[in-house]
Amino acid sequence: RDGLAEEMARREKELKKAGELQRQKELEQRRMEKEEKEKKKREKKELKQMEKYNKDGPSGNVEVDRKQEKDEETTPGGIPFKYKTGIATLRSSAHRVKYSLNHRKHDPNPVGNDGSSTNTSFLPADLCLENIMKYNIDEYDFHGAIVNLLRGCDEDLIGTFRLMSEDIQATSAQNQFGNIALERVASKPGRFKLENFEVPVKSLTRKCQNGSIEKAQKYLSDKVHSDTNFLTLFDKFVENAILPLLKQRMQHAGVEAAYSPITFYYQRPPTLRIQPGPARALVRAHDDAEYGHQNGELNFWLPLTNRDISGVDLWCESSAGSGDFHPVKVSYGEVVSFHGSSCRHYVNPNHSQHTRVSLDFRVGVEGFFDPCWQMVGTTDDHSRRKVTL
Repeated sequence: RDGLAEEMARREKELKKAGELQRQKELEQRRMEKEEKEKKKREKKELKQMEKYNKDGPSGNVEVDRKQEKDEETTPGGIPFKYKTGIATLRSSAHRVKYSLNHRKHDPNPVGNDGSSTNTSFLPADLCLENIMKYNIDEYDFHGAIVNLLRGCDEDLIGTFRLMSEDIQATSAQNQFGNIALERVASKPGRFKLENFEVPVKSLTRKCQNGSIEKAQKYLSDKVHSDTNFLTLFDKFVENAILPLLKQRMQHAGVEAAYSPITFYYQRPPTLRIQPGPARALVRAHDDAEYGHQNGELNFWLPLTNRDISGVDLWCESSAGSGDFHPVKVSYGEVVSFHGSSCRHYVNPNHSQHTRVSLDFRVGVEGFFDPCWQMVGTTDDHSRRKVTL
């Protein structure tokens, strides 16, 4: 009788396990159907935006911008494109992603607020809203730090600073000796502007098109990783300015754990992005879940150049899938946080003769973020630093 009871218990356990597996399979199927339905809904909305553009003019839609410019030789302002092909931005990191769900270890979006699929869950809604804060640019001189970093780079691969006509005129007016070499002018302290950094065309073009972007991205990534002065400044900024404010915001959002010591996992080093112009390319609309990022982390974006000079902005949805892209008007000396894992965002083409430079990073929050999880099909080149406050 004991053996029979054990056998019945074993069979009951197997049936229960089979039922659970079937339940998980059904949940996954429903989730995939929901994802496909939402995708078709977004595509339909974007198609309507394109139709509206054709009737009423520019709308800020990324596909419209690409469609309108693919055969143009000049910007809308009549400036010939210097960067006609290739990608929009030289960055210090590169994701590698297989987009098929079959290649993913888990869906990066949690099944529910219990975080049952990835041990993660959404951050509180108030925390996911865009939030802009100011910081002291004298205390956190990222512009100067990046100028110094770029001056130490291979000019043929990453680029060099050039003097614009207004700089030459200003310098000549102050120069009692008249004409001097541009190299000597450029060597003077304070004469370097990130807006005037020029990237070689080949460094925005892929190897298969006789370019060297893969080599340039790895070189720039190694430079950022090894710049101890920059990383010291960045650590100070995150740990003294960003994380205390984030913890305070969590308390205001009603997160009980935030009233006790809480652990943050911030991306270190941050990603440096350099977008020269005049160029055709843009950064397409995407959410970071496509690249394996979780819903338990926030994006932080810091522009280091003047948006009024380059005409480039970060464009974001106000909420996931809303399609209401709007420019996030952030200036140097400000940083914006937003939920990039769920809200799609993009960067418009740089039609100016200047360069847009920015830094961005992500912060994962204990209880919402799983530091051990990684999507299969991605190469994660974002290391994290763990800090408890």
